[in-house]
Amino acid sequence: MSEDGDIVFGLQSGKQKFSGFGLTHNWVKRSMFWELPYWKTNLLRHNLDVIHIEKNVFENIFNTIMDVKGKTKDNIKARVDVALFCNRKDMELVCDRSRVAKQRASFVLDKNTQLLVYKWLKSLRFPDRHASNISRLVNTEECRLYGMKSHDCHVFMETLIPLAFRDLLPKGI
Repeated sequence: MSEDGDIVFGLQSGKQKFSGFGLTHNWVKRSMFWELPYWKTNLLRHNLDVIHIEKNVFENIFNTIMDVKGKTKDNIKARVDVALFCNRKDMELVCDRSRVAKQRASFVLDKNTQLLVYKWLKSLRFPDRHASNISRLVNTEECRLYGMKSHDCHVFMETLIPLAFRDLLPKGI
């Protein structure tokens, strides 16, 4: 325990220096969670909520494949990173005289195929208590999904994504 009565894990006060501290030892950043008022009294600080992580992963994958404006992870910053860290010339930004454009990625569906997926989702029916009525959440005019709950995302990730995109995406994606 420290002088204030707080339990301190690891080194006695957390301020000792050792050889390589900050140079070769990279664990020097304090998490921003410690700024939350309840964090130091939280007993399970590193308990991750898997179902919400799965929901975020689903939304990122779906919105990127469907090229949802403002929600896709295939943006300019990602393309700059591709140019820096990968050897994928087909994914790099194209620079003209006055503008920078990104080429359409092979994993993004075109508008007609997107509409086909949304119409398929609109026609889906599930057995009672398996999943909510996902067809209520589909807007075919705007080509968007609205109000997906965590369990709906779980069902979609486990059962529908392999069916929906199996024949629509190029092989190897």
